Amino acid sequence: MVNVMVTGATGLLGRAVVRELQQNPNIQVIACGFSRAQVDMHKLDLTQSARVKVFVETHRPDIIVHCAAERRPDVSEQNPAAALALNAEATQSLADAASQSGAWLLYISTDYVFDGTAPPYAEDALTHPVNFYGDSKRQGEMIITDAKQDFAMLRLPILYGEVETVQESAVMVLLNNLLDATEQYIDDWAVRSPTSTADVATAIAQMVVLKTSGATLAGNYHFSASDTMSKYQMLLIMGELLGLDTQHLNPVMSPTDSAKRPHDCTLSCERLTSLSIQTKVPFKAGIRQALQQSPSAMTMLKQAG
Repeated sequence: MVNVMVTGATGLLGRAVVRELQQNPNIQVIACGFSRAQVDMHKLDLTQSARVKVFVETHRPDIIVHCAAERRPDVSEQNPAAALALNAEATQSLADAASQSGAWLLYISTDYVFDGTAPPYAEDALTHPVNFYGDSKRQGEMIITDAKQDFAMLRLPILYGEVETVQESAVMVLLNNLLDATEQYIDDWAVRSPTSTADVATAIAQMVVLKTSGATLAGNYHFSASDTMSKYQMLLIMGELLGLDTQHLNPVMSPTDSAKRPHDCTLSCERLTSLSIQTKVPFKAGIRQALQQSPSAMTMLKQAG
């Protein structure tokens, strides 16, 4: 039996990872959350390094999948200390605890460590974030690299999936724009690769199985859906799927967010592809499934008539 600790198990990605890993009878999942921790998981404040150390010493995970993060660029810009506490300092605590216990650590990072000027980005491309969120995640990456323990990092793009509230996902929250019939201006400048959390969870589970079978997995890895589009283009697809009007949406060919965004951080995923780990979910099919599986989204649609 392999013990796999998952941080951020109450979050959008963490929930999907826990569900996927629990399907494997040879894996015992140690699910960790904090503000939304439920009775079936461990409540652990990752910003308390002493508690992290004791937790890892007590539960002895073989693998730690570090999903917990402050993922919102605008919030990170407004509260950099809180972003660093989770994205860098908590990562240091986990890296130290994993190094001491002999656990393998997989750090979930972001395409926002790149500046978006020279896509597609290979796994060994130089990082150069343009906002504080990206910088805080890069600091987390540097901690993982400096640990010199053959830990791994998995960079991901913008995510969507089964949500508790649409605000959990920068893609799913676009449903608000569809349902609000007033004239709106939507970003048609930044190029994104919306990726299903279920798809990512499958990839992570495959990495866990490879690692437990003795494979060497270390350094940077990328996983991303192949579809690239702007938020405006995502909305057009969602509108088509749901039969909702999109005439009130106006594309804007310039950045619209308060925190600076990179233009195009498309990821090259050659290292995982060489291991036969690659995306299987196109955006139209994935977003349809995510909407159908999310009660909050379905309630919004029903209330809108």
